[in-house]
Amino acid sequence: MELRRTLAPAVALAALSAAVAGGFTRLMTGDDWLVLVLGAAVLPHALGLATRRPSPLLQLGAWAAGLLAYLAWAVVPGTTRFGIPTGSTVHEIARRLDAGIALLRDRTAPVPPRPGMILLAVVAVWVMAAAADTLAFRRWASIGALAPGVTLFIWIAALAPGAAHAARAAGAVAVTGAAFLALQHQVLQTRRRSALGTPDTVPAPRQVAGGVALALVAALVAAVVAPMLPGAGADPLVHLHNDTGGSSTYQTSIPPLVDVADNLRRGERVELFTVGSTAPQYWRTVALDQYSAEAGGQWTLRASGGDINRGLDGTPPADAVRQQFQIGALGERWMPAAFAPVSVNRADTLVVQDSLTLVTDRDSVSGMSYSVASTPPPNDLTESQRRATAAPIPASLAVYTELPANVPADVRTLAQQITAGATNAYDKARLLRDYFRGGSFTYDPTVDLTDAADATVAFLRLKRGFCVQFASTYALMARAVGIPSRVAVGFTPGSLDPATGRYRVTNFEAHAWPEVWLPGVGWTNRFEPTPPSAAPGGSDLPGDTAAAAVPAPITATPPTTLAPGPGASTPVTPTPGPGATVPTPATGTGSGSPVPTAVLAVLLVLVLVGAALAVVPAVKARRRARRRHRGEPADRVAGAWEEAVDHLRELGEPRPVTATPTEVAARVDPVVGADAASSLAQLADAHTAAQFGAAPVTDAAADAAWHALDRFRHALDGHLGFRRRLRARLAPIRERPKAGARR
Repeated sequence: MELRRTLAPAVALAALSAAVAGGFTRLMTGDDWLVLVLGAAVLPHALGLATRRPSPLLQLGAWAAGLLAYLAWAVVPGTTRFGIPTGSTVHEIARRLDAGIALLRDRTAPVPPRPGMILLAVVAVWVMAAAADTLAFRRWASIGALAPGVTLFIWIAALAPGAAHAARAAGAVAVTGAAFLALQHQVLQTRRRSALGTPDTVPAPRQVAGGVALALVAALVAAVVAPMLPGAGADPLVHLHNDTGGSSTYQTSIPPLVDVADNLRRGERVELFTVGSTAPQYWRTVALDQYSAEAGGQWTLRASGGDINRGLDGTPPADAVRQQFQIGALGERWMPAAFAPVSVNRADTLVVQDSLTLVTDRDSVSGMSYSVASTPPPNDLTESQRRATAAPIPASLAVYTELPANVPADVRTLAQQITAGATNAYDKARLLRDYFRGGSFTYDPTVDLTDAADATVAFLRLKRGFCVQFASTYALMARAVGIPSRVAVGFTPGSLDPATGRYRVTNFEAHAWPEVWLPGVGWTNRFEPTPPSAAPGGSDLPGDTAAAAVPAPITATPPTTLAPGPGASTPVTPTPGPGATVPTPATGTGSGSPVPTAVLAVLLVLVLVGAALAVVPAVKARRRARRRHRGEPADRVAGAWEEAVDHLRELGEPRPVTATPTEVAARVDPVVGADAASSLAQLADAHTAAQFGAAPVTDAAADAAWHALDRFRHALDGHLGFRRRLRARLAPIRERPKAGARR
């Protein structure tokens, strides 16, 4: 009968949950995901109907298991084994939840329907629906049962703009909410005053009709008022993304080029990662494509939100270089990979499209494992391919030839002199490389030109420096002769470990090199200007056939710094300062806990739930102590009886106001068992004697009453099963009915 009475309001509440779930169309584009989210809105109510009679804990377990099964089968099916969720399922759920939260931080709604965002919506809607069902049919609330849905709806409205969507969504919520209130009101009447209403599936048709009319009025009001609500305008009320001037910003703790210098100058060799690869390559972490004189001059990566995608799932060719990375103490969020990556096995990887720079969605790459397939550029070109590089540079790549006006004229002039007579981009790039590799330049990682006003000019005069100076100066000179170029940062191949077949890469393999774009070839790293060297940071490009100078011995001579000249300053190596950034589509500050946000949120919820469950037993224990230590012996006996009556009420056996203690003890034998009933009868006699006896109550009598209560509780615990005993311990404290004045 109970199920029959609650069917109609349960359906109405499910419709309300579905209406709230439909509001996610304001947060995500498309509608392919909508069926999954609507399923998460309806299924908790179906489970609520199926588990309404069992204990609340059983129902809570059913909802939790149902959510895990729904996510495993419908959202992350590839993680199950024989259809059963595994540890990989939980890990993938946590990872995708973290990625969904990160996507909201990255972009303004509506966002693409990425797997993490869909999962986030499913979990939020499921929890909302389960909470509403609990309030409606466990706590028998009416307006209170609307709170979870209204709260989620407000959050959606706060995160996503759109007046039209707001009006439609608010109207749907208003109609379904009013229908639920009308039906739930009648159920509450039949539970409390059986003379009113009927036990039919749809009780009190006239009042239901009134509720429908109220819903129509509410829908009309919503259509008018919704566009004026917070979040209904063009801008969201709450901004979670990190937009700054149209692009997100990943603030590195150390700029990449400075990080190279720091790695090379460390006194000890530290392994940063290992990689199993089908061929040795340069392991690039980031490509810096914009040069400016800001903050002393630096190469940075600029990427707007539209340049960023998640995941890289191209089809590698048969001859692709396949790599398996195991990252150690690398830090930051750049993911090493051979250029040019085609696919990566982590769907949450952020990809800067123009340079194919990979950035993890986590706070750091430290401890990560992942696989990449790449197609490296050719080692050399045929004669016809070289001639084809004389084609004009596409307008879309002109940005990679831009130079600030304050680049010294001597640098431009020297680049033009070196490449004089070359008729194509390939020959110009080769001549620039050979200029640095012809024997006149010395590789020296101890050189520090960061304080030079014209560091590029200083490097060209000294002809001594390390990979950062070589790569940066080459890229500037390439741009000066019209070749698109940028500076790549990463690591040389490292040393091959025969025992494991993996390359061991340390801080001494940190390296910077130029990448240039050639017509018919694309971006290539085959023009390495840094000479090979046994010192940290020397070049080690596989297949390098350039003329190499014999490495000169590294001296301890202090680095020379030229005095400022009349030209503008152009330091090559940037000096880290406050706010030194490499803008990328980031989701964090580059520091913090490696534990995913979703895992932390789950742990926080578990702590809060545990604390909430501990509150009721603690309050009951304090109440029992106050009763036991009342001042008068008669009051202590009364306290023992009140405690026993409360235990009966926890079992669903409230004491009728007109029943005497002896009558209460006599009628509960089937519920509490013979032993508990016997102790309760002794306590009832003691309470009756204390209330109505002529002799004064002694301390010994009060102590005997509490001993009888302790025997009653012990016998009761032995009679009840664990589940029922736990339910009684956690049952909320209700106000006791007053039995009248005591004599």
